[in-house]
Formats: sequence, C-alpha cells, structure tokens
Amino acid sequence: MKIRAISVSTIAVLAGVTLSLAGAVAAEPQVPRLDVTPTCRPLDKGELQLDEKRCRESENEAREQLVRVWSSFPAADRAECTTAATMGGTASYVELITCLEMKRNVAELSNGSNNGISGTGPARTGRKR
Repeated sequence: MKIRAISVSTIAVLAGVTLSLAGAVAAEPQVPRLDVTPTCRPLDKGELQLDEKRCRESENEAREQLVRVWSSFPAADRAECTTAATMGGTASYVELITCLEMKRNVAELSNGSNNGISGTGPARTGRKR
C-alpha cells in the first residue's frame, strides 16, 4: 500500500512540475501578430508610389528583430507601443520597434546610462580644438 502511495505522490509531483514548466513556456511574451497589409498597400496611383514589396520586406525584418529582443523590453512599454503602432487602422512592426527603442533610450538617458552621450554642453566629435 505504501508503494502505491509513493507512486501516486511521485506522479503528482511530476505532473505539477510538468504543468509549471509548460506554464513558464506559455507565459513567455510573444510579439503580437500585426496585419501590415493596409500599411503597405499603396494609397493611390499618384506620384509618390509606395513599393509594396519593399514595405513588406521592411516590416518582416522588423518583426524578426522584435522576436529576438521582445522580452528585453518592459511589459508596459510593449503594451503602450503596440497600441501606438496599431492606431488609425494601420499596423507597423517598424513603428513598434522604433517606439520601443525610443522608450528604452529615453529611460537610459534618464537613468544616467547614456553611454557617453551628454544632454548638456557641446557635442563631442573627437576632434581637437
């Protein structure tokens, strides 16, 4: 009888571990799926013709980059930038990653982690005066 109790408890523990691991994988933040078709569709046949193929390539490249770095951005920034990048009936991964990078850069400057960039005084060009 004790052997069966140990087996059942072992199975319960293994099941719990499996579920918690599955939950951790499922909880990994995912880049949202955006419909970039309206963004890349030419508005008219006027003088400034949008290259739909190049637009889609740029959007795909931006999405691939987002997949690599998505979890490195704070959840609040991801949510805010996703909203901004999908306003007005169009959606853009290029706008989304630009928003995230700008928020990150502003936060770094605010925290003093500006990598040598100074917000005051003349810009340093590396030239001697």
